[in-house]
Amino acid sequence: MLSVTFCGATRTVTGSQYFLEYTAPDGSKFNFCLDSGMFQVGQKINLYKLNSYLVFDPKKLDCIVLTHAHLDHCGRIPYLVKMGFGGKIYSTEATRQIAEVVMRDSARHNSEGYLTQDYAGIIDSKVIQAADQTTETVFPALYTDVEVDTTMGRFKTYDYKQKFTIHPNLQVEFYDAGHILGSAFVIFTELSSGKQVVFSGDLGNEHKPIIEDPEMPETPPGLTHIFTETTYGNRTHPKVDTKQHLREIAKKTLRRGGKLIIPSFSVERAQEVIYYLVELMREGKIDQVPIFLDSPMASKVLEICLQHPELYDEEIRQKIADHANPLIYKNLKILETTHESKTVNTNNKPCILIAGSGMLNGGRILKHLQFHLDNPLNTLLFVGYQAEGTLGRKILEGAEEVEIEGRMIEVLAQLESMNEFSAHADRRILKNWVLSLMSDLPEEKAPTVFLMHGEKEASLAFGKELEESFLSRIKTYWPRFAEKVVMWE
Repeated sequence: MLSVTFCGATRTVTGSQYFLEYTAPDGSKFNFCLDSGMFQVGQKINLYKLNSYLVFDPKKLDCIVLTHAHLDHCGRIPYLVKMGFGGKIYSTEATRQIAEVVMRDSARHNSEGYLTQDYAGIIDSKVIQAADQTTETVFPALYTDVEVDTTMGRFKTYDYKQKFTIHPNLQVEFYDAGHILGSAFVIFTELSSGKQVVFSGDLGNEHKPIIEDPEMPETPPGLTHIFTETTYGNRTHPKVDTKQHLREIAKKTLRRGGKLIIPSFSVERAQEVIYYLVELMREGKIDQVPIFLDSPMASKVLEICLQHPELYDEEIRQKIADHANPLIYKNLKILETTHESKTVNTNNKPCILIAGSGMLNGGRILKHLQFHLDNPLNTLLFVGYQAEGTLGRKILEGAEEVEIEGRMIEVLAQLESMNEFSAHADRRILKNWVLSLMSDLPEEKAPTVFLMHGEKEASLAFGKELEESFLSRIKTYWPRFAEKVVMWE
């Protein structure tokens, strides 16, 4: 028997965590998790309560299989360790390395304590009800570097398409999900029966720089269930020349003597922006100015990217062969210290500055905005979604003045936004991925598709499209938080 309890990413796009209970034919029992990420967004709610509430007992957990290193997929693993989890954690090597950076950054931030905050997005009401059942009045750190140290000692890594077992009768295989470096979707196989379950994790967009497109797998012959993300299940990404769009924005800013300021997420987004900027400078399409990367976390992830050329796509491999790696350039300056960060603000020469965080809800970018947001020569370029309630959203919606760290700053800089950097698959890619999984299944087989990691409109629209496209061959289900479903009897 195999059952799943949905502990996150239900009717929302965050907090991915699935608790699976397996009973082997010999009667032995084995419990494992697929991902264990943090809830990052929601209504006004105490984030400690939300992330510390667990549906299962971590002491009864035998292992964790991790799809990738974003905080909403790995961020609660050290908390499980703190609460008694003592098993192995399985991932790709790049995921292990990036997860350490992400979890240590999380430990540093949550050591400051969890306060009730306004965050954007929708959290399943059942999650909020569960969090409100806790009775704590003092909120300690969810975990510290001590738990991260222990967590890192538990990892065991495998390459894509390298079969391994987590139980004598359960085989696991990673495939390239094309989302971030090292990201995987996962196929589980019960060896005795041949039954198979697929978890998408987060699937990537097509034609992204650095990494491969998401892999379209062959049909698993014993497929019974598919877990698919549905973040953009109701939309198709616009076809835009990302590099040309960035060139136009950078060229205008630098020619008028301004600074191009780019708040960016540290994992994947910052590295992609650097890739395009370096390309444009090498090709002489924008002025030769310094590119400052002012994010310790993004710098560490960049170092990890440089260690894994085996995960690159063909385009960047060819550039490296031609001695033109777009992640290495004479104008790219890594700002290591606070002092180095401050020098950018006292220098009025044109430059490009990339700093965290992507939604302006913390990080070194706030210091820079205090010096540069009120200068009409400069451009503030958003390269990611700005959630409701964030400083980034307020600026994009036309605020003439904003408060930053207690100071009121006029918004006089030029504002630009690029939406084409999405790291998530759209409706078309998701549908093709499901089609690839089902293409060789006999007509009578009708796998169940769980619609995960999406809000209502996106998930249900994608579910409807799948059912209409595959007629009676497919059944979709939109689970709720803490709901338990038996998949195999």
